[in-house]
Amino acid sequence: MSFERRVIAFADRFLADRTFELVVLPALADMQFDEEAGRRSRVANRLAVLRAVAGGLRDDVRRDSASLLKVTLLSAAYFMYPLFFGFRYFKTWSEFFVVTTIVLALSTVPVLVCYWPARRAARPVD
Repeated sequence: MSFERRVIAFADRFLADRTFELVVLPALADMQFDEEAGRRSRVANRLAVLRAVAGGLRDDVRRDSASLLKVTLLSAAYFMYPLFFGFRYFKTWSEFFVVTTIVLALSTVPVLVCYWPARRAARPVD
């Protein structure tokens, strides 16, 4: 599998369509142009593409993290509610905090299952 195909496969799975079209595709086009013109080395061109992909991923995560955090906190509050009413059944604070940590960790599972993006068909590679 070529470098371009790997970048496209990663971007298709983890980046938004807008980020793919505005960041990754131009970076790949610049890489091809620079390689044909012999301006920079192959490694420098590939690092530039990887920097573009990392920047696009950072922007996507920053843009969507607030809504994901809100849904995760809602799920955690839902599962913590009965735990607080059963507080008197714990003998020590450490038992309570261990169970609380487990419940908080497990409360992220429904969020990830429900909001994980669906797989899309692979994009054609030129």
